[in-house]
Amino acid sequence: MPREQGGGAEATDPVPVDSQDQEEKVNILVVDDRPDKLLAVETIIAELGQNIVKARSGQEALRFLLQTDVAVILLDVNMPGLDGFETAALIRQRKKSEHTPIIFLTAVSDTETHVSRGYSLGAVDYILAPVLPDVLRTKVSVFVELHKKNRQIRSLNEQLQKRIGQLTETNQALEAFTYSIAHDLRAPLRAMLGFSRALLEDYAGKLDASGQEFANRIVSSAKRMDDLIQDLLSYSRLSREQINLGPVPLEAALDEALKQCEPQVREKDAEIRMADLHSEVWAHKGVLVQMLVNLLSNSLKFVATGVKPCVRIWTEEGDAWVRLSIQDNGIGIASEHYERIFRVFERLHSTEKFPGTGIGLANVSKAAERMGGRVGVESQPNHGSRFWVELPRPSVHPHGSNSAGGG
Repeated sequence: MPREQGGGAEATDPVPVDSQDQEEKVNILVVDDRPDKLLAVETIIAELGQNIVKARSGQEALRFLLQTDVAVILLDVNMPGLDGFETAALIRQRKKSEHTPIIFLTAVSDTETHVSRGYSLGAVDYILAPVLPDVLRTKVSVFVELHKKNRQIRSLNEQLQKRIGQLTETNQALEAFTYSIAHDLRAPLRAMLGFSRALLEDYAGKLDASGQEFANRIVSSAKRMDDLIQDLLSYSRLSREQINLGPVPLEAALDEALKQCEPQVREKDAEIRMADLHSEVWAHKGVLVQMLVNLLSNSLKFVATGVKPCVRIWTEEGDAWVRLSIQDNGIGIASEHYERIFRVFERLHSTEKFPGTGIGLANVSKAAERMGGRVGVESQPNHGSRFWVELPRPSVHPHGSNSAGGG
């Protein structure tokens, strides 16, 4: 159906939008049974450069709103059949248009009861004749811009959700790939390690000093690679597998972690000081123990040559969380590296000086995240470090155990 003069279109047959400029426009619905008033309103708001759609009755307006979104509705109060109030009430009953701004236009009544009824039906404004063109244009332009912004936000949200879905799918594929590769790599690696050790044990007498050094280097490198793959597998499992959470006594988890670190404690002749640790946390015991092993190992490892490691462990309790702190007398960390050390493969020192895979603290961070907690560090170079882990208290989860799915 052709446009009427002034750029408007009938509500019963809206003009299709083809060009990019048209796509950026929004619809303004003007509802009045009198053609002269429709033309007057259209003339006033035509300067806004939007799609003006005209309806000559409440029924026409409702039919248009069934299929099309509008930025604002300019609605005459007095119309035959459905009047403006009845039309507004029906517009508000529909989910799609329940929040569409309505401005009532009328020249008939200015009583407080009349105006109050308009606002009670969700009107955003009530304009009495004679209409001031600048005032009407300004009011309508506000809702036009608001509608455009909302449309942009919806579009950005849709793009964001689509991107999140793509990234999640890619991340899951990468995690599965990492797990598969790491798992498959261990078989030939174990064979390499086994044959190298057999070579040293059974044929050491036939190897000169250089041959024995080369074989030892193979064993050392294979062992380091095996440690790296095991840490990668741990990180992958933490990322993808479901873990069951429940109340875990911190003291029991720490005792188990210290047992696993006992050879390192003996080797370093380390001193471990513990305060009373009677708190319970909401966690997975195995994941929590491994987290503590990683933190304790770090505290025992990163100590200057000739310094006896001293590790102090204590807890603090909040209303919803428990914070476990592990403080050492090690070499310390500069503040600019605080975030970096919790990333995969991030190392501040060479493997020759401080052996390791660069994944331990990444596993700590991922484990805390999976159990609803967080980690942090406070440190200064040459003044030791305090790593802390915050985990929820069981009282925050009164309904028993639950599960944390893969991230």
